[in-house]
Order: sequence, then structure tokens, then C-alpha cells
Amino acid sequence: MLRGILEALARSNRIALSLPLLVLILLLAQLPSAVAMVVTLRVPGDYDSIAAAIADAPDHAIIEIAAGAYREALVIGRPLTLRAAERAQVTLVAPSDDSPAVAIRDTDTVSVEGLTIVGGEYGIFVTNSQAIKIQDNRVVDSRLAGIKVRLGAADIFNNSVINAQAPYGFGIHVTNTMQWPESRVTGNIVFGNAHGGIYTNMTSMIHINDNIVRQNGEYGIAVTEMSHADVLGNTVAGTTGIGINVLDMSMALVCDNHVVDTVSDIDSQGIRNGTGITVDYHSEAFLSGNTITGSALNGLSVLFGSYAYLHENQISDSMEQSVYVDESVVEEGAGCESDH
Repeated sequence: MLRGILEALARSNRIALSLPLLVLILLLAQLPSAVAMVVTLRVPGDYDSIAAAIADAPDHAIIEIAAGAYREALVIGRPLTLRAAERAQVTLVAPSDDSPAVAIRDTDTVSVEGLTIVGGEYGIFVTNSQAIKIQDNRVVDSRLAGIKVRLGAADIFNNSVINAQAPYGFGIHVTNTMQWPESRVTGNIVFGNAHGGIYTNMTSMIHINDNIVRQNGEYGIAVTEMSHADVLGNTVAGTTGIGINVLDMSMALVCDNHVVDTVSDIDSQGIRNGTGITVDYHSEAFLSGNTITGSALNGLSVLFGSYAYLHENQISDSMEQSVYVDESVVEEGAGCESDH
């Protein structure tokens, strides 16, 4: 309609339009009727609480939080960005250990950036959502997991996930994502979590790359229950149990990791652990360029009908065997192909 009006006015000489200006106006007329401007809401400048800002925010808004401590449980159900103001120290304290501090539900295109999140059943919980970015946060003292993704997909970048509580606490847990896009867990520091550092089960392809995973209980990195994963370039140190575990009919590319000082323990079934890398129970793994040192049991164990393809791994200082294989199959591999 705008084009017709302008052309009619130009023909009638009621306004004088140069050809370049007319072309520009006509091009602008082809854009959507609402060229959305990004709305920024500020807490506490515009709203007294983060939850109030979320409730009032339009889709794709930015909620910018000033320095301070906020005792709130947040639920995000629309596309938006939640972030600390520039250089602000923002601490979100969960009111209860029975619900998440931040829950992202039934949505897409959400970003959580730059917060310190303390406590909660989960620090950040993602369900039935995708295109989620969790970046540059510090998540501490969660009851069940610092960051959990269930029935969804997320990019989890450059967070510190610390001290998820005993007996069940994981640092990062991704589960039941087989019908969802890939997730990425990259560049995180995962430290001192009671039950495991980075844990997956029943996942579509997940990329676990370049993380520092230290002093976690039971598992440093675990790829379990028919999960598919790339596990590339991680440092896994001081795990009490198994450094990297590929388990229960899972498939993984395990390359260029440093697995050091895995500590012995006795698991709930009375089995002694302390192995740097384990491929277990009909799983398949390609292992190339890994360095495994100082394992309290074996450097590498291949167990219960699994297949392992090995290429140029360096295994040293294991208390028992460098490589232990039961009835499983170990073959020379061609190395890992990746863009890592």
C-alpha cells in the first residue's frame, strides 16, 4: 500500500522525489511491518525483581541485571536474554533446594549469561526447549545438577560448575535428547561435584570439548545409555572412580584428552574403580591421541562385549595394567577425524 501511495504522489507532482530516494523508500516498504527493536529491561532500574521483568518482557527482550544478590526462582518460557550488566557481580540465590534456580521451559532462543547461581534443585534446568545458550555463568552448590538439559538442546560454554551436592549431584547432566538437535559442552570448568562432572544418557550427538574436569566423584566424563558423543581435548584430573566412561551401548569419539590421577573407589555394586578410560557394556569407541597417567587401577579397560579402536594413545604409571581387555575386541584404529 505504501508503494502505491508514493507512486501516485510522484506521478501527480504533489511531492518531488528523486529516483534514489524513491528507490530507498520502496525498499523499506518491503520490510516487515514491524521492524522489531530490541527491548532492554533493567533490574532494579525498571523492575524491582528479575521475575517481574521476565513476566513483562516481550519476545527477544534483554533483561539486564545490576550488581547485587537476588533471592528468586525464575521461570523463562519465551525467547529472551538474561544477563548481568557489564562487569556487574550478580548473584542469584535459589529460595529452595526443591526447585530450579532458573528453569527454561517450552521455548527456544534463550540466553543466560554472566550470573552466579547458588543452590536450587538445579542451578539451570532446560526442558522441552532448544537454541538455548548458557554462557559465562558460575553455578555452585546445586542439589541434583548445576546445569541439566532434558528433552532439549543447549550450548553450554565457558561456565564454572562447582560442588553439586552429595550424594547425587552432577556438574552438567544432559539426558533424553535423542529427538532433539545436537548439544555442545565446551570450555567449562567442572569441579568438585559429588556424583560426576559431565554426564550424558540417551542423547543425540553431543560435543564435549575443551573442558577442565577436576576432582569429581565417580565419573569425570560419562557417555552412557546409547548416547553418541565427541569427547575431544578435555583435561580430566583427580576423578574418584573413572576418568572417562563410555557405557551401555554408547558410541564415542575420544581424542586428545588428558586423563590424570584417577583415584580408586568402590561403587554401589561393590566394584573397584580407578581406571582412566573405560569402554563398557557393548559400547564402541575410537580412542586417539589420549594421554592417560597415574590411574589407580588400569589406564584403559575394555569390557563386556565392547569394541575399542586405538591409535597413538600414551598410557603410563597405571597401578595395575596399562590396557585391560576381557572378552571384548580391541583393534588398531586410524585415528580420530575431527575439526577440533
